[in-house]
Amino acid sequence: MTLFERRGFGLFGQIVAILCAVVLLESVASIFLYERASQFSINGDKARRLAEHLVLSGKLIEEAPRSQRDTVASELTTTRYHLVWQERLVNPPPVSPKLNQITRQILDWEPEIRERDLRLYLQSPGLHSTISGAIRLNDGSWVSFSARDHIRQLDLTLGRSLQTLIPAIALVLLASLLIRHTLRPLRDLTRATGAIGKRDFVDVPVRGPAEVRKVINAFNEMQHRISAMIADRTQALAAVGHDFRTPLARLRLRAESVSDPVAGRDMEQDIGEMERMIDSLLAYLSGDIDNPTEPAALTDVAVLCATAADEASDLGHRVRYAGPDHLVLSVHRIAIKRAVRNLLGNALRFGSEVEIRMRKSDRWVEIEVADDGPGIPRHLREEAIQPFARLDSARARDTGGFGLGLSIVDRIAHIHGGTLELGESHLGGLAVRLRLPVA
Repeated sequence: MTLFERRGFGLFGQIVAILCAVVLLESVASIFLYERASQFSINGDKARRLAEHLVLSGKLIEEAPRSQRDTVASELTTTRYHLVWQERLVNPPPVSPKLNQITRQILDWEPEIRERDLRLYLQSPGLHSTISGAIRLNDGSWVSFSARDHIRQLDLTLGRSLQTLIPAIALVLLASLLIRHTLRPLRDLTRATGAIGKRDFVDVPVRGPAEVRKVINAFNEMQHRISAMIADRTQALAAVGHDFRTPLARLRLRAESVSDPVAGRDMEQDIGEMERMIDSLLAYLSGDIDNPTEPAALTDVAVLCATAADEASDLGHRVRYAGPDHLVLSVHRIAIKRAVRNLLGNALRFGSEVEIRMRKSDRWVEIEVADDGPGIPRHLREEAIQPFARLDSARARDTGGFGLGLSIVDRIAHIHGGTLELGESHLGGLAVRLRLPVA
């Protein structure tokens, strides 16, 4: 647990604290840089010339009448030195650092300037740096001056720029790392949220700001409740399935002892229909479709479809397969087998002739199950995929089932990253197309 967590800082408080720390460090770095400016120096020859010029100019201006001192200062101005006489000293900008090292150099050459209260400042730090300052005359007035191009250029241009940028970049990176660390629990929570329904529930580590910890605790509790609810539902469904199958098994035994063969056959068909309805309902409600226990593996989907067609033909149905002899995909084999059988069962329930076709493109493998039945109107096709859908106007009401066949296939397509589409069949009825991604 970090210091922020122990102090109970929220997300907003942590970000504000980080920004305050960055601003504080930036201020310290700026102060350090301006203090460094006081250590800048010039070579001895320039220091001597500046010292001599200040002594000579101060004496000449001091000896001139006050009314003429502006003119004398102007006449003493050169391309290298600019002089101005002032009754009172104008304070320099507050961000102008003092040049202590250069001051010591000048005083070493002309000690008498010590009595003049020499003041030096650095103005316009950067590419156009200048030394500005002032000396006091005996009558209390001042001579302000500026000397250009005396600071070593490397120190004030490239060097100073680097000294300014490097700490700033370092501080930005530091702030980014701290903010990234602060937001890491949110990323963990986001990943866990996206993984719901795709894998077993895993508790998210409780860490981060107070608000985030509360959200993570609530999320973990929600996962536990959902997990318990799913376990209870699965156990209840297993018990219901067992309780339903027991009387159906007794009915099947009694149907075999019925003397009338026609009545016995009808009873067998009804019992078989009830078993299929129970199986589809349990498969839909148990969640096994959305979370298959079988891992995805390379499967010859073409052989699977051809086998389903052959098995139906052996039972006397008019079913044929048209497609490649072999086509291998990484799929959940049991789920795809269930999907093909559901589509084939629906087609045989409403039509007398069925064709299973398979096509492959660069992105998709398409399994189409077409029949010659009544089909489904275009405006009802989306509704037909919904669970427990019964389309009276399109399909016969007495065909049985809960209306879960297409809904289960749609779920199977979804877990594989594919799609399910209903359209017109070349046989005159409905064509259901299951598309699976190639990779």
